[in-house]
Amino acid sequence: MTKYHISLIMFLCFFFCFSVFAQTDDTQIEDIKTVNPALKLNFPLSDLPYQISSVNKSVLKLDLPLFDLPYQISAMNTVGHGFFSGYANPSMAQSLALTLDIYSSFQYGMKYFDDNSGLNETLKKIIYHIGTGLGDFIFSYMPGGSGWLHEEYHRAVLTRFGANSFNGMNLFPIGADVVYVSNVKDEDLSRIKKESSSDLVRMFEAGIEGEYLLIERLQRNNFFYNQNFLSEYTYWYNILNSVLYVYASSLAQNGIDMDETETSESRDFAGLDFTAWVYDLFRPDEPYEDRGVHPTGDGVDRYVSVSDLTEDELNYLKLQGYLQMLNFLSPMMFGIKSLPMGEFDGNFAIRHYLTSFGYDISAQVYLKKRPFNMVFILHNYANYANWFPAIEAELVDYPYNIGKLAMFLSPRVLIGMQPKGQVFKTGSPEFLGLLGLRIDFIVHKIIFPYLDFTVKTKGWVAGNEYLNANASVRLGVSFRF
Repeated sequence: MTKYHISLIMFLCFFFCFSVFAQTDDTQIEDIKTVNPALKLNFPLSDLPYQISSVNKSVLKLDLPLFDLPYQISAMNTVGHGFFSGYANPSMAQSLALTLDIYSSFQYGMKYFDDNSGLNETLKKIIYHIGTGLGDFIFSYMPGGSGWLHEEYHRAVLTRFGANSFNGMNLFPIGADVVYVSNVKDEDLSRIKKESSSDLVRMFEAGIEGEYLLIERLQRNNFFYNQNFLSEYTYWYNILNSVLYVYASSLAQNGIDMDETETSESRDFAGLDFTAWVYDLFRPDEPYEDRGVHPTGDGVDRYVSVSDLTEDELNYLKLQGYLQMLNFLSPMMFGIKSLPMGEFDGNFAIRHYLTSFGYDISAQVYLKKRPFNMVFILHNYANYANWFPAIEAELVDYPYNIGKLAMFLSPRVLIGMQPKGQVFKTGSPEFLGLLGLRIDFIVHKIIFPYLDFTVKTKGWVAGNEYLNANASVRLGVSFRF
């Protein structure tokens, strides 16, 4: 992962947040019986730190996915030192949850400072905004931050194919221009290309997929859990960084600087992510070795530059750079946490993701009216010259009980089409389906053990490591304060 113009990005973030960000803190309480009279808990309902007992009570939600199967079996086999060694290669869900927890906890702490500090109001706001912005910058270079998440999403795809690797963010490279995944063998990259060219393509785009999912989760949590956190720094920093990265990839005539002393395993696994992405997207049948020999004579020349691309490939990459700007289209980017939509409170966002077959442009709508928290998404999947539609719906934390067992249910369904076989240049569709159900058990006012089941057909789904048909189960604990 390469970071560009960080100073400019941070200046824009500071300017934006000082100019337009506003907070509200409405703590009006409503009767729990108007939500779900049958919900039974073994502690006072007023102790539950969640919107079913308080309309506007801000909630810090932290998830800890302890087990993610079958992915962790692949991680165990890849690392090769027993089951628990597999945690060195976390799943996409595990790395996203960790990063989300870090940012949410920090932003919660900063909000607590802003709400409770007795400092002069102007000084307090300056500390609040500058401290939050600097924290976001520092986290981007730390294990668990957005940069680390970017690299872990690359590594999750490698792990699926039994290829071990190292995340350079674990070295705390604060201020480095280039940080990347290393210790990857050419033989593994060649094998992945032979076994599944679409997975290799997905591996190259997976980094910013993780960053955009971080933004999506922060926005969803701010909306559904009334957090009112100062998350706009994170939104703008990561989107600007991703847009600039895609754009810079279309201008990189010479790829990235090469260290003549580097070995095939110490060098970056990909070079610039998106020149590699578009190169293999257009050339699914070209053997990986056809990139040629590295100038040092050691291994394959992994780094693709603009001069290696055809005009058609370069134009397609530039198009994706322009389409990345769609990720700015949301009121949440400008500090607007909620909008009135009839009887509901709502919000919306436009997302653009690179995929294993091209890209996805989706329109997401969030709606809430207790006890219903709903997400509706219209996907427009696209490959070289064709569109494939899909619809997605999710109900978030619906309160329910069976006897004395109280829980929150979060069902999810996705139905539509994607290109057959994840092929870039095909007009043939293939059915895409996903069913999911997360169950959070309310065993304590702040402790919620959960099970999360997902079953899907073949196809690309953001945050899911598998392009083939898959059934996964996650077990973890959620904490809500």
